[in-house]
Amino acid sequence: MSQARQQLLPLHAVRRAVVLAVALTASLVAFGAVAVTDASAARAHASQSKDDVRQLQQALGVPADGVFGPQTQRAVKRYQRRHGLAVDGVVGPQTRQALGLGAGPVLKRKRVHGRGQAARGRKVHHRSGGGVRTLQRKLGLPADGVFGPQTEIAVKNFQASHGLAPDGVVGPNTRRALGIGPGPTLKRRGSGGRGGGGRGAVWRVIASANRIARKPYKYGGGHGRYFDSGYDCSGSISFALHFAGLLRTPLDSSGFMSYGARGRGRHVTIYANAGHAYMVVDGRRFDTSAISETGSRWTSTHRSSAGYVVRHPRGL
Repeated sequence: MSQARQQLLPLHAVRRAVVLAVALTASLVAFGAVAVTDASAARAHASQSKDDVRQLQQALGVPADGVFGPQTQRAVKRYQRRHGLAVDGVVGPQTRQALGLGAGPVLKRKRVHGRGQAARGRKVHHRSGGGVRTLQRKLGLPADGVFGPQTEIAVKNFQASHGLAPDGVVGPNTRRALGIGPGPTLKRRGSGGRGGGGRGAVWRVIASANRIARKPYKYGGGHGRYFDSGYDCSGSISFALHFAGLLRTPLDSSGFMSYGARGRGRHVTIYANAGHAYMVVDGRRFDTSAISETGSRWTSTHRSSAGYVVRHPRGL
């Protein structure tokens, strides 16, 4: 009996040791899994920088202001819809890969509540019933209540097509033409002033160019009238610059040889000779010759500037 107990005790000890080892191993595995999950989540939700968002916006062909706002979100959803991706407006690994952005953080819109956007100086305070949202609905735009570059361009387009001064300011005459009744003057804060220069002017150039980027090539298009069925090289540039407040009347390619200031600009550069003209905005070329390449006047490829006069809008 004594020998039997001596044999059983070690078996119990072994069993307890096995149970403890299994439990410890399971805990370590679970801890490791949690650690890996947490690390993956941390990488996936790394804070998005303005440079990340600018890179995305440039790939989408929208104003590269570094802010993932409503316009960028809509552009992402359009891209996802056209490329068979989940249409959620979130730029995760699959959308990044499709856009050619490579590995990086998940990018998405950070919603701002309350007075946040007004604090950034882009929301116009207005009376109820006659404010920015009402204006945007009349113009057929998403009614986000922010009088930004897209709203300003739409106002200018409406004014130009209704014989009003295309200044982007919704005063009494424009309000009357829109049928929104009397109310406060609405405009983009920071517009006007020093000749429309600065980053805001670059956004307006891009937004204007986007409106006709996929229009067909048409010789002389955009010269007899701004709203045309197609545009030639200089007509395309004229449209973009005019509705950005940087050009009064259309120019042909020879006219752009003396436009603005000499040399390359910080953001916008125009290359012109007697037979052709194209424009580069923040590193992307806006050129009718790109339509056969991308289906749009926008392209990330570059061409030789030999034989071209190099000019830029003053201040840009």
